[in-house]
Amino acid sequence: MKNILTLFLLTCLTLFGCKTKDITYKSSDQTSIALVGTKWVLIKLNGDVVQLNNPQLTQPFIKLSEDKNIGGNGGCNSFGGSYTLTDKNAISFSKMISTLRYCEDQGIESAFIGNLQKTASYGITKNELILKDENGHILAAFEPVSD
Repeated sequence: MKNILTLFLLTCLTLFGCKTKDITYKSSDQTSIALVGTKWVLIKLNGDVVQLNNPQLTQPFIKLSEDKNIGGNGGCNSFGGSYTLTDKNAISFSKMISTLRYCEDQGIESAFIGNLQKTASYGITKNELILKDENGHILAAFEPVSD
């Protein structure tokens, strides 16, 4: 009897305990974009189009994982941390860490990481992820890319 009860509990945990919430947005062209699991490449920072003039730098990006971690690259350094999603498109990033590689012209990276820490909400419209601060000002815009 004890083995049957154990088997039943393990089956229940396997079937119902491992489900995650997949946050998606359906755009007007009926494609589905997931916030979590998608690589989002930075295209605008503080309203300005991101243009990298240094060949040493890579295109900044973020990627959120199912286990509430964020990873990415600021252009020169890789970074990571955690995120919290709440109702009504609220999001926050915390426990941010990064490598300490030196690159010339790290202004975009500094502003990018700073803006992630100021983020209070997000929205996905027209295949763009938009991050906003607590006052609704747009901090950054991203487009999805395949890995």
